[in-house]
Order: sequence, then C-alpha cells, then structure tokens
Amino acid sequence: MSASPAIALKAGEKRRRLFAASGLAPLMLWQLVFFVAPVLLLLTISFWHTERYRMVPGFTLDNYANIFGNPAIWRSLLLSVETAAFVTIVCAVLSYPIAYFIAKKAGSFKSILLVAVIAPFWISIVMRVAAWRLLLGENGVLNQFFLFTGLVDEPLSFLLYSPLSSAIGLIYAYLPIYILPLYAAIDNIEDNLIDAAKDLNAGPLRTFWEVTLPLSLPGLIVGAVFCFIFGLGEFVTPALLGGGKQMMFSQIIEDEFHRRLDWPTGAAIAVVLLCLVFALLAVSMKWFRQASGEKL
Repeated sequence: MSASPAIALKAGEKRRRLFAASGLAPLMLWQLVFFVAPVLLLLTISFWHTERYRMVPGFTLDNYANIFGNPAIWRSLLLSVETAAFVTIVCAVLSYPIAYFIAKKAGSFKSILLVAVIAPFWISIVMRVAAWRLLLGENGVLNQFFLFTGLVDEPLSFLLYSPLSSAIGLIYAYLPIYILPLYAAIDNIEDNLIDAAKDLNAGPLRTFWEVTLPLSLPGLIVGAVFCFIFGLGEFVTPALLGGGKQMMFSQIIEDEFHRRLDWPTGAAIAVVLLCLVFALLAVSMKWFRQASGEKL
C-alpha cells in the first residue's frame, strides 16, 4: 500500500511530460519542416556543382574554394559588414533618447508613442523603401528643396543608388527594432536607483554613465544584434536604393541563383553567411549574459 502514492506520483509526472511534449510537438515539427530541412538542403546543394546550367549531385569543395578566392565576394562582404555596423551605431545613438523618453518621461502618452514606433511595420517594406526613392532621387523632394533654397546648384546624385542611400533606408527600417528592446530594458530600471544616485550628489551625466547605461546594456546588445544581423543579410533595401553599383552580400547570393543560375555556388555563399550569423549570435549571447549578470 505504501508504494501506491509513489506509483501515482510517477504516473502523474509521466502524464505531465507527455502533455508538455505534445504541446511542443507542433512547434518542433514547424521548426523541422521550415528551418532545419531547408538549411540541410542548402548545405547539401552547396557541395554540388553545375554543368550547363544544371545542378549535378556530388561532393566538391570547389564552390567554397572559389568563394574564398574571389575578391569580389570579399568586397561585398566587407561592404555589408561596414554598412551593418554603421546602421547599428546610428540606430543606437538615435534610439537611446527616444527609448529613454518613452520609458521615463512620456507618462500617460507611453502607449501612444509605442504604437507610433511600431506603426511603420504595418506598411510593406517595399512601399517604405519606394517612398525613400521619391525623397532621395535627383528629382526627389530633398533635391528640389536644396535647389529651391539655393543650397546646391545641381541635384545631388549620391543621395540615391549609393551605399549612403542603402544605409539611410536600413536605419529607417531598423530603428523601431532597436527602440523596442532598449525601451524594455530602460523601463525595467527602478526609479529609486536613479534617485539614490542623485541623493549621493551624482550629476545627470554621472547618473547616466554609472546607473542607467549599465542597467540598460542588455537592451543595447539585443538591439545591436538585431540591427547588425538583419542589416548584414538585408536584400530588399540595398537592391532598391543601392542601384547595384556596389553589391552587398545578399545581392551576390541573389545574382548567383537568378542571373548566373549557379545554385551550388549561391548555396555555398548563403551557408557562409549563415555560419557568420550563427557566430555573431553566439558571441552576442555571451555578451548579453555578462551584461545581465547571468552565469556563463
């Protein structure tokens, strides 16, 4: 009789595990079908080769050798890294005062301002980028304004179809993505900590540097990871605003798949980008845990 409660406890624990597993099964199946399987297929194709515009199954490392020996691919990767880093830095500088104001100063307008931050996501990215083409073009709003005010004698051609225009479009696209995690981090900072720093005669700058900034560092890291990784693999904005004069890494991949019809090489380049993203995620997670005070 004494063993029956233990047996019942084990049976109840088994039922809970089965219930948890059944709840996770659809999510795991979704990940397997729409993430794991495509990545494995991409990895497999990257070792094939092309003959007369047709993929031939096999195993070869020539695709990866060609990637590492192609200066054009390295230049596109460097351009992507530089653009993503620039976009991340600018988004960090612009988003911090916005996030701080919404979290600590907005009061009853906090919800309205948060809705305003996420409102651009309700519009297609293609339409938003097209709007920037109207603003930055030689006959666009900005050039017409500069000509009307006499600031320039002729339209500024570098505003559109250049790395600068791609960076502007990416900053506009990813600024809300940076604001949201940064807002969450700043909003979780208790006001009494800031008040305590002021009571200890710390000025606004020292309070920010020694209290607010360290406590909001996890939000800064998360926002930076989002902006950098998304910017590194972005295709739509550079394609529409960059003009193809200087191709970013994602455009090289698209070019291999669609124009050259060399799917194995395109798959190999995509695998290299995927490995780079995973490496960045691993490093950023370590930084995030250190900033959050978690044990590694």
